[in-house]
Amino acid sequence: MLLAAVVGAGVAVAGIQFLQRDGLPPAAQGSPTEQAAGPQKLTSLNLAPKAAPAALSIPRKPIFLRRGAALPKPVAARQTASPVPDAEIQGLLAEADRFFARGEESQGLRLYRAAFAKANQRKDINLSTQVMKLLAADDVALWREKYISYLVDRGEGDKAFENQLSRGNSILLQGKESSLLEGWTELSQAHRLATNGILRTRVYDILNPMLKKNVFSLRMTPLVERYNVQPGDNLTRIAKRHQTTSDAITRLSGLKSEVIQPRSRLRILGGKIKIFVDKSDFLLWLTLDDRLLYQARVGLGRDNTTPVGEFSIEVRQKDPTWFRPGSDPIGPGDPRNVLGSRWLGFRDTEQISGIGIHGTVDSDSIGRESSAGCIRMLKEDVEMVFDLVPRSTTVVITP
Repeated sequence: MLLAAVVGAGVAVAGIQFLQRDGLPPAAQGSPTEQAAGPQKLTSLNLAPKAAPAALSIPRKPIFLRRGAALPKPVAARQTASPVPDAEIQGLLAEADRFFARGEESQGLRLYRAAFAKANQRKDINLSTQVMKLLAADDVALWREKYISYLVDRGEGDKAFENQLSRGNSILLQGKESSLLEGWTELSQAHRLATNGILRTRVYDILNPMLKKNVFSLRMTPLVERYNVQPGDNLTRIAKRHQTTSDAITRLSGLKSEVIQPRSRLRILGGKIKIFVDKSDFLLWLTLDDRLLYQARVGLGRDNTTPVGEFSIEVRQKDPTWFRPGSDPIGPGDPRNVLGSRWLGFRDTEQISGIGIHGTVDSDSIGRESSAGCIRMLKEDVEMVFDLVPRSTTVVITP
């Protein structure tokens, strides 16, 4: 009995020493550096310390483990990425301002870019003033696109609009064919910065003459692709390869029909088309790879029935028949056919059906709410849009 008591007491002491020395997770013991350094002073960049672990409760009876059994491994703390501290960003901006004050603009801009790269996704920090300065100074297209998106997202587009409009216009005034694409891009970015129809129309009035001369004509220019027809080609296959329509190729190449011959040359305007409609200004515009391509006034649904949201073109129909509910169909060319000469029908959704873009025989309805919900366009406008827009094109309608 005495021997058993002595052995039991010895094991209990060893168990207590083991728990005190090795049994706690590393996080509770602290790293060797932390143990040596003692308690740390908290700063704004440090996380608050965790509460001290509760004192271990030692059982009255000794703890025995089965031979070969392993102690449970401590669970590692989950690591979470912390946001960039405000102090770091403010430090970059303050240092940049000191460079600007000394006339070292390039160094100041470098630090502005660094601050923008760290904080452009944060909604609680407004860098619009710095971004305006970067937009005026940077020529790198990728960065300029980021700056413009930043300003548009924060409703600060008007601040940069005039600068961007002037920049694009000055490039076009140089009259260099090699600069046409750059001028087109810069003016399109000004259009994105515009916050109302008046400003958008100012951009389009500058850009439209250039587009008529270098895109919507029979001239070979750097803005359109030259394609030599190969044996076995047809317009449908060529159009599909270039994300366009056979109607667009026919229009831009001056073809009398869709019959093409090998070795003939075509003008192709390939790329991703997107349609935007701003209901507040009765305005529709097309972009090609984010560059403004065409703009026109439209009519909308009475009592605000034109839906808002993102849609997709599913039906393309020339000279459509109007199937009026409760009445006989009205064929193309009939003055009673409100669809005019073209119909671009949206893909139906659970909430919306039967909506699309079409022509009209009532020119007075443009700029007014008078349709049953569809978007109306003048004949020449809807036929241009129809030719340029392939199926599955995205349509974004805003209030």
